[in-house]
Amino acid sequence: MNASRIAALTACAALAAGVAHAQTAHEALVSLAQDITYTTAAIFPMTATYLGIPGHDGELQSPSEAFRAAQVQRLREWQSRLEAIAAGFDARTQLVDRDDATLLRANLTRSLDELLVYQTDRKDYAEGASGIVRVIFVQFEHLPVVGEEGATAADLKRAWEDIARRLAGAPAYIAAAERLATTPGHLYGVVGARQLAGAPDFLKGALTEGARAQLGAHSREYTAFLRARDVALAAIARTGQHIEAHVASWPENYAIGRAAYDRMLKEEQLLPFDSGDVERIAQDELAHGWAEEAWLRQVAQHRGVALGAPSGGGLAPGGAALIDYYRACIAQLRKFVTDQDLVTIPAWLGSMQIVETPAFLQPVSPGASMNPPRLFSLSTTGYYYITPPKSLAEAAARLDMNEDFDRDRILSTAAHEALPGHFMQLSIARRHPDFVRRVEFSSAFAEGWAFYGEEMFVRLGLYGDDLDGRLDVARWERVRGARAVVDPKLAGGEWTYEHAVEFFAAETGFTREQAEAAVAGIATRPGYVIAYSVGRLQIENLLSEYLQRQGAEASLRDFHDRLLSYGTTPLAIVAPELLADLYKPASEVRAAANY
Repeated sequence: MNASRIAALTACAALAAGVAHAQTAHEALVSLAQDITYTTAAIFPMTATYLGIPGHDGELQSPSEAFRAAQVQRLREWQSRLEAIAAGFDARTQLVDRDDATLLRANLTRSLDELLVYQTDRKDYAEGASGIVRVIFVQFEHLPVVGEEGATAADLKRAWEDIARRLAGAPAYIAAAERLATTPGHLYGVVGARQLAGAPDFLKGALTEGARAQLGAHSREYTAFLRARDVALAAIARTGQHIEAHVASWPENYAIGRAAYDRMLKEEQLLPFDSGDVERIAQDELAHGWAEEAWLRQVAQHRGVALGAPSGGGLAPGGAALIDYYRACIAQLRKFVTDQDLVTIPAWLGSMQIVETPAFLQPVSPGASMNPPRLFSLSTTGYYYITPPKSLAEAAARLDMNEDFDRDRILSTAAHEALPGHFMQLSIARRHPDFVRRVEFSSAFAEGWAFYGEEMFVRLGLYGDDLDGRLDVARWERVRGARAVVDPKLAGGEWTYEHAVEFFAAETGFTREQAEAAVAGIATRPGYVIAYSVGRLQIENLLSEYLQRQGAEASLRDFHDRLLSYGTTPLAIVAPELLADLYKPASEVRAAANY
């Protein structure tokens, strides 16, 4: 960590606090949000890489008890600064400024709870090692391309030097992170070990091949990279060996308690639901998914056809042709969205690279996933990760839920991940001119939007008269419902892991192995998987109120354009603002949000 940089940032923060009285409420909130963002990036360089803030890609933080305590103090000081700003609000304070204060308060609460309540860094022994692999992958993913977006050969060389510096620093960083893991958990260890087992595939494979091609097999830089890679791999292997030797004796400590879970929903996620509400929403989804499947099976029986790939446009091609097939499906989605007049697709929208999911990510991301353009990066490129089935025909025969083996399943997944789902929505959000909204991320908005679109596309005819695509959407509704039942039960300590696996497998049709992986992910990340269910419901509730207010002037395109103009923001914030802005044309709302 660069001490002079931290000192300069601290001085700037003190200066900003000293002149806050001369600022408007909006300016003071933006100043605070910028201080939080850029100070955090300097203190936690890996976060800077994820955000696309340049200048930190060769650095690593130095975890310690003192470092941890200093972060707690820093967060509390930011909370005090926020409350001082909010104390000055009066009748003239804009709704958006009051809401921005609420967002900052929720984010600071979340950061403090992570350290003081959930304490994942105390429980996850593998996080130091797996964090190194993840951040190096992001750097590799975003290597400069000489001649594009102003990148030079010097930029590319510097990027590889940063990767080598981080790899060389990995042993010290991993050891320091492991010293903080004072109460390692069994399930955290099991999941972490699976991830680490895939690390050599990436570090010795794609990363090394890229370094050899771009640095030259006999260059000094390539030799330095190999040396750094090998010390990192040795440290990662030691972590894996330690977990294997001790994980059986580690307790299950993923539960946070029902009270902490309900507080998280209210104070961090700004949801109008408690855990009981979430479970009732989830049970409704489960029932609806089962009913949809029963109706579709009745139609199939009446037609005398089997549900499967032939009714969904046939199997996707294997091998190298699969990537082009995905591109064609995304193009079909774009045309469908345009033809149906569903939402404005920005002319400036970037492109998506379609690549295979690296092995180290497959244990936690067995299906398709997406990385949007980084928040502060100049690049507009996103990355769509797919895990091709070993056998498309075998996946089709078992109607595998986690493998996109035919056109309809690829269309459904791509609508969720790419367009108009995550890639498009997050690309719009990162352009928001309000800094507080730009850096905001609500999982309920992001996942709710993508989930909301899945059934909408069924109803609007994306799959035509094919039954298979409609079946896939119904089954994934069951998955989302099952997740949202399991999450509060595990987090509250009411269900064992084994009970949750049995429930999840029975309700979703996942194999035992798939159910175990899914439930492990839910247990070690409480509060995330409910986002699909609670987010979709909030969007549908807002749509109903919009329709009643707008009457004959209402349209899906108008509603969707307005919705996406507020950033990836909790829907409890978005709804009042959207309804208050209905007097403005949607084009004006889009323009104000730089959409």
